[in-house]
Amino acid sequence: MKLLFFNASIIEQRLIAEWSATHGVSVKTVGAPLSHDNIALTHGYDALIFYPSRAFQTDATLYQQLAQNGIKQLSIKSTGYDNINLTYAQHYQLTVTNVPNYSPESVAHFTIMSILMMLRQLPEQLRTAHTVSRQHLIGKELTDVTVGIYGAGRLGSLVAKTLHVMGARVLFYARTPKPALTALGLTQVSFETLLTASDVLSIHVPLNETTYHRFNAVTLGKMKDDAILINTARGSVIDTAALIRYVRQGKFSGLALDALENEDTQGFQTNPYYQALQAFENVILTPHIAYYTSAAVRDIVMTALDNAYDVISTGISDNVVLN
Repeated sequence: MKLLFFNASIIEQRLIAEWSATHGVSVKTVGAPLSHDNIALTHGYDALIFYPSRAFQTDATLYQQLAQNGIKQLSIKSTGYDNINLTYAQHYQLTVTNVPNYSPESVAHFTIMSILMMLRQLPEQLRTAHTVSRQHLIGKELTDVTVGIYGAGRLGSLVAKTLHVMGARVLFYARTPKPALTALGLTQVSFETLLTASDVLSIHVPLNETTYHRFNAVTLGKMKDDAILINTARGSVIDTAALIRYVRQGKFSGLALDALENEDTQGFQTNPYYQALQAFENVILTPHIAYYTSAAVRDIVMTALDNAYDVISTGISDNVVLN
């Protein structure tokens, strides 16, 4: 069994070495992301562990080359696999796995931290060069606001339950009933109600055809003018151009965005969306780090390697999204 791990950080390399010693399987690491420039390195390997760039959405030749080089499995080291074109992967008989669960506390705690920072207007205080009178930065308490949760899966549910315990009134939108949440006193509502009733709205859904630009000019316009919007999910769930237009008009009292559209192809600080949004004092922008804790990275690396090992050795894995 030959495994190849792309874009391996120093932290990941230590975990890979630990996993390799435990399983008796050699894992080759490459520091760079997988691309046409280094795809020849995949020749002779059985499985790849990597995070796909957006090129994998549209470039069938990447899949063709991987199959010709002997690759049988793509182990995606994230929960989201929206950059994988499943049609191409199926055509070239490539099994795809993901990491559906890893330290949900990492993103949940980051989300709650972001909400509290926005409610207390901390970004304006931190970004202001001179001392500002506290009279201009009076905050709100969590117990005085309604927080809406868009998406009540494992992560969204954890955020919702934690905020409820902290005293917030919590509404949530989910495609299916969530009796475990409603039993605690949380209220399941329509998407329309979530938009219009939330003082703070936090996004916790994967990116797919249904959620792409779910927050667009129309839906963003229905939110309260002084609402706070939090996104620790995927950048393209929000129509960022429409969001920027609203912010320029004075809508939204704060934004905390840990994901931006095109972040993996244009970088972060060079992303035009980042350049436009960072000009506003009531905006927090972070480079997709909500998940990035030692516990979460360990879970991701170990699960991604386990997925590759399971598929190559047995043909199955608990985390297969395409076989």
